[in-house]
Amino acid sequence: MTNGILLGAVCFQEYPEGYLDFLELAAELDLGWVEFKYEFPLCVHSKSKKYPEIRKRADLLGIGLSMHTAFDGLNIASIDGNERMESVKRVKESIEAASEMEITHATLHAGHLMSISYSAKNWDLSKKYNIESIRELVEFAAPLGLTLCLENGNAFKRSALKHGLFPGDLKYIRENVGMELKFTIDFGHAIYLSRDPSFLVSELGTYNVKLSHLHSNSGMVDSHSPLGTGVLELEKLIGRYIDDEWKFPLSIEMKSEDNLSNSLEAVRRVINKIESEQ
Repeated sequence: MTNGILLGAVCFQEYPEGYLDFLELAAELDLGWVEFKYEFPLCVHSKSKKYPEIRKRADLLGIGLSMHTAFDGLNIASIDGNERMESVKRVKESIEAASEMEITHATLHAGHLMSISYSAKNWDLSKKYNIESIRELVEFAAPLGLTLCLENGNAFKRSALKHGLFPGDLKYIRENVGMELKFTIDFGHAIYLSRDPSFLVSELGTYNVKLSHLHSNSGMVDSHSPLGTGVLELEKLIGRYIDDEWKFPLSIEMKSEDNLSNSLEAVRRVINKIESEQ
């Protein structure tokens, strides 16, 4: 906790060690939260499979945990039944891993329709399958004590038409799933909408937002650039966190230790600047 702000980090897929080692890195950086990614080869590393030990170590370090469910190469809204079924199966596997670490909240990606397959009929089918898959996953997670948090996607790539990009899309999915579904706000993805994407929290309902991802970009591509670079208006976002008393963790989502450390320094500089002016 830094001046009332719960700072964390997403364990990036490119991290060469396992979850246990990333916890130690997070502790060295004085972070209070870690979100693991359930992706190969990270999730099968020997130090990522020690689930009870991971839980115990996180508790000892005072670090909260969440899980980013499997998504790489998957599509839970595919109009291809086999692809959709395999995607849901893989997400369930990541939910089970999260449960074994006694994690209570997990990030979930919505599905998509490949642009080359677009037609009005196929889009409606994909939208329907997306909701059915999310409903199935929510039902699967609930008895395991896990709440799924739907992440807003990004529209920087034109090869796929993603579900859950805009606030209205996200609320539509939540309403039609008809069950306990919360949100993970990816502020970097939302730069597609605004350089100050903090409005998404109130738009979706502060009480519905349980997790977040924080990174920057040029406004043209989802590069996961370090904070303090790119076009994200970080000071406005941090100011909104403080003013509106958000409680969810701000988990910095980078692809290297250096970028994580540099981003953390940028956030702490902004926090100190805001507080010195109050």
